[in-house]
Amino acid sequence: MSDMPDYVRAIYTSVKNTWQDAENLDDTHGYVSYIWIPEETFKVDVLKLHVWAEKFRAHSKAALAGGATVVTSATTLIDHTHNVSIGTKTSAGGGGHRHMMFRFYQDTPYGCLERYYVCRTVDLDEYPVDIKAFAPYDLYTYETVADHTHDVVIGTVTSASGGGSHSHNVTLPNHTHGIDFGIYEEDIAGRTLSAVLYDPDGNMMKDFGVVCTGEDNVILDLSEYFETLKYGTWRLELSASGRIRARLLYYELCKMYAQY
Repeated sequence: MSDMPDYVRAIYTSVKNTWQDAENLDDTHGYVSYIWIPEETFKVDVLKLHVWAEKFRAHSKAALAGGATVVTSATTLIDHTHNVSIGTKTSAGGGGHRHMMFRFYQDTPYGCLERYYVCRTVDLDEYPVDIKAFAPYDLYTYETVADHTHDVVIGTVTSASGGGSHSHNVTLPNHTHGIDFGIYEEDIAGRTLSAVLYDPDGNMMKDFGVVCTGEDNVILDLSEYFETLKYGTWRLELSASGRIRARLLYYELCKMYAQY
């Protein structure tokens, strides 16, 4: 009972209060619910708390932005192919070989006219020296040349075997996502909600331990902890084993001073 000034005439009257609270918790973020006992309070007759453990609830479903990251895909269960660009090979070893130039003639009504030159590359042992016997070509020149290279276009291989079941690392670039607004709820089966009550001086009055497991509710009678009245703010500290939503509904019946 608080000290009232001598010149104040006062009576006390019964007062009934109810209030509620709700919040999300997880295994690293608890929640504190406050019970305020003002100095006008004469006596707390009844103080009860109804606790509900509900599905975890959020109000958006997608991230706004994402940075560059490497993602490993799930294992591919069937053989498949990949597009593989080999590119162009610009040179290849020639080894010892000959270049032969033939002068080609074409018969016409006016005689045999020189048409153009034809160049062929052959191995050293492919043709004998008497290559001139191959008419209507005349050997223009030939020689054995040293090792050297030629420009060779290999082209592009469009697919290659996947090699059976395997996974891929995919690097995602910096990117953004629009927010998908809406209500998201998550099942809380097996997750627990615990509670501890402290007085305004920080003394632990009661460790209730686990009060709910999964979607459940319980009524806690707090009356006995307020028989020795302390003014100020009491704390009910809640903790959870995972993402969960706690809903609290308080009922208080007390006597309070009323001045007149």
